[in-house]
Amino acid sequence: MLIRNRLTFIFTILATAIQVTLSLLVWYFYSLYRQEEFYERLEGTARVAGRVLISRRHLHDDFFKNMVRTDLLTIVDEQISIYDAQKNLVFMNRELKESAFFKGIIPDVSAHESSRFKSGRLESIGLRYQDRRQVFYIFASGYDRLGLTKLVTLQQILLLANLMGFALIVLAGWYFSGRALRPISRIVDEVEQITAMHLHKRVDEGNRRDEIAQLAMTFNQMLFRLEEAFASQRSFVSHASHELRTPLTNILGTLQTSLRYDQNPSDWRASMEVSVEELKKVIALTNSLLSLAKVTEGIVAFNTVQVDDCLLTAIGQVQATYLDRKFPLQFKATEADSFLIKGNAALLTTALVNLLDNACKYSSEAVSVQLQAQDEQVQVVIADQGRGIAETEMMHVFNPLYRGRNADGVPGYGIGLAVTQKIIALHQGTLQLTSQGGQGTTATVALPKVL
Repeated sequence: MLIRNRLTFIFTILATAIQVTLSLLVWYFYSLYRQEEFYERLEGTARVAGRVLISRRHLHDDFFKNMVRTDLLTIVDEQISIYDAQKNLVFMNRELKESAFFKGIIPDVSAHESSRFKSGRLESIGLRYQDRRQVFYIFASGYDRLGLTKLVTLQQILLLANLMGFALIVLAGWYFSGRALRPISRIVDEVEQITAMHLHKRVDEGNRRDEIAQLAMTFNQMLFRLEEAFASQRSFVSHASHELRTPLTNILGTLQTSLRYDQNPSDWRASMEVSVEELKKVIALTNSLLSLAKVTEGIVAFNTVQVDDCLLTAIGQVQATYLDRKFPLQFKATEADSFLIKGNAALLTTALVNLLDNACKYSSEAVSVQLQAQDEQVQVVIADQGRGIAETEMMHVFNPLYRGRNADGVPGYGIGLAVTQKIIALHQGTLQLTSQGGQGTTATVALPKVL
């Protein structure tokens, strides 16, 4: 079901329920008012009958009957019955058979106020009337034809008003739901026009205050991230293509030249050695790209890891490559501290190897390593005294395949730091680089401890 139809349906149900409830309340309170008014008329008739018939001694003549015939406000089927203290019927205004109903309810008539009864369609009222020392019970009953007719008319009016109101509610719900959803429809139309070639477009954010504006702002933030991701991907593909094309072109040129001009085994061997070296570069670059893709997927098994073990393993691997390099290691922790984190030992070791390898590439001096345990995190600080990184290039060093001007003559593809940053982020940690040109670089890795 469309949201507009759903909103219209809900609005119609709620508004109709409110309307019907109000109509029922109107009918109910008018019914009470009619009943109260009719009982007051009956009580007035009973008291008049008491004063005229009993106080003025007209119980046994036709004075009251003649008076009632001239009364234009006579109640339909009006019946007045008067009983004495011995429950004997002493007066009845109509020639009807004595009703046992009134005689049976005489004990229920209150001495201080009127009592109300109902028998069939007739509504009755009884009161205790005392004249000098004699006690009488007066009952007045009748049928409220006028009041009930008004009540039926009110029911018909309310029914018709509810039917017309229901139709108006449906139309109003359809109109207002459409009006409320119009900004969303506009956003949908604008988003449909945004393609991979037009990611620079943005959605109108309206007043930037209500929920629709927040939705548009969220869309724009998502589009901004998508635009950055697409730009990064295009840059990545462009750089990767260039890096792969160069060694492959060298291999192809070397082999074509050897095939056409080399005449003796020594020349063939030299050509093959050049090709092998270029192939090693292609394999190294491919492995780096695969590592970056694997880390980006984020599907890695985590368990409890000792950071100091990973760091010692990483130092051993890098030292095997740089035999003459020293790695002074300093621990800052008490006996109660631990270096336990939740992570993946192989990936964490790879990240530390990349940082140590970069430090060795750009510096011929010793690389200092510091491991310290704090209250909630473990820190690894790796510092070199090499070329450093220019301030203008610091924001780009984590981009895949980016290499700064200080990388001239240094082997590599610009993937190590990108892989390292993603590994650290995967471990819910942070990687921070501080550097000055010509004064070295310090890499600080902070990882959350297992508490």
